[in-house]
Amino acid sequence: MQGNHVMTYRTLRSSIVGVALVVLVAGCAEPGAGFFASRSVATDLVPASDLIGTWHGTLGQVRADQYEDEALITLRIEQDGTFTATVTPNRGANNLAKPAKLAGTVVTRDNRVTLRNEESSWPWLTLVRTRDGKVLYGVANDPASEANVMLKFERDGGGG
Repeated sequence: MQGNHVMTYRTLRSSIVGVALVVLVAGCAEPGAGFFASRSVATDLVPASDLIGTWHGTLGQVRADQYEDEALITLRIEQDGTFTATVTPNRGANNLAKPAKLAGTVVTRDNRVTLRNEESSWPWLTLVRTRDGKVLYGVANDPASEANVMLKFERDGGGG
């Protein structure tokens, strides 16, 4: 009986070590990944100057359903790396979207823009910036409806 227990412990220990090695190798497989990032994280916390300003967007449910999840969103990105956003549900009897206020920090890395929310039930939103920099888009899970939604923001015409 004791031999089986020792064998199970060794198998479990070997499995944990194996998983840790896979995670470590996967994290290092891409240049600049994981702990070995080529630039400091602090530089990623300041948004690119072309992100600063007001963006207007929409939120819409990814799949068709008898209930909709649609809203308008106003996003304001500040020079200090913070953001605020307001979610305003579209009118409609079957709309599951709820009003929300978001606020937190902006983290950018290449064409990715992550909004780390600290104010409401949306934990974070990761958006992709188009090549021309005029549109941000992404998919997230709306905590109010627990449905996947598509987000699309366009820069205000006036700029920062």
